[in-house]
Amino acid sequence: MPKDVIVVVNIDAKPTGTESLDILLISTEGKKDCKVYRDLEVIKTDYANKAVASMADAMFNQGKTTLADTLIRKIKIVGFEAPETPAALVAAIEKFREIDDDWYMVLTDKSDKEYVTALAAWAESTEPTEAELGAGIEDHRKIYFGQLAEKEPTIQSRRSAIIYCDTGKEAEHADAAFVGNVGPFYPESVTWKFKRPQGISVPDLTSAERDALEEANINFLTVEYKREYVKNGVCADGEFIDVQMGADYIAKSMRENLYDIFLENAKIGFTDEGFTVIGEGVYRALNRATALGIIATDSETKAGVFTVNIPKRSEATDDQARNRQMPDITWEAQLEGAVHSVKVKGVLRATLSA
Repeated sequence: MPKDVIVVVNIDAKPTGTESLDILLISTEGKKDCKVYRDLEVIKTDYANKAVASMADAMFNQGKTTLADTLIRKIKIVGFEAPETPAALVAAIEKFREIDDDWYMVLTDKSDKEYVTALAAWAESTEPTEAELGAGIEDHRKIYFGQLAEKEPTIQSRRSAIIYCDTGKEAEHADAAFVGNVGPFYPESVTWKFKRPQGISVPDLTSAERDALEEANINFLTVEYKREYVKNGVCADGEFIDVQMGADYIAKSMRENLYDIFLENAKIGFTDEGFTVIGEGVYRALNRATALGIIATDSETKAGVFTVNIPKRSEATDDQARNRQMPDITWEAQLEGAVHSVKVKGVLRATLSA
């Protein structure tokens, strides 16, 4: 028999922490276990006189020039034995992924052309195809940031962003400074162009060399009318960095939402209503992407400019129903984008009369 008085007291769930980039720095100057760091001085102790400590310093110390209202204060660092070849470094990374694949952005202390090229190609390979996903491959896509003292590179990779540095200036770690300057905005979508990473020098480039770097989709610090900033905020294939990271964020958040829905419901019926419950995970991710400036907003309704097609139970095949496989949800969205250039034309008159 139930009691006449029942009292239940619940404690509100603790607010989740703010989202931030999951960054891995790789040292190739000696084997050391992976560790999460939140203190620059501890990094300098553990990696004394190592390049990766200077990289962390460049990444952490961006407070004077970043436009973000916070700074990067959490990174993972792992130490590998010095690789004999770029292929050996890629193999070491893949072996490490078998132990720890919980990171998204990666930087290394290697800036030789052969290593940067190999790492860019590896990063491109980390995004599984639809067929691979269907075969059970997990999606742990990565994005690689590197620096290169090469004025005519031929790297083509959407999952890598390269910034140029002059020969002899590699110790400034322009790649780490670039990430430290813009990375704190994540997951908000901001352009990586027009940023001024602290602690790096304007490279000594001719006009023709700057044009060549732009054509090769290599970022570089430049000066125009006494204003210093990075051009052009692009990945090595020409796609904008914020677009690629925005797409990755949508994939990540949508996947997390869908798993949460399955785990939080005792059963989701193979019905129109059940399909709608699943679809909420897609809508939630797209609305979040709209709030972050990844997806465009309608100027009148202020709603995200996207469409989602949630199938009906009647559209499912017998095999899908038997195997409890919901028909595909499809969606389309319009990128918000950003303004990267402008032309202003006007007429200056001596009088206001026509």
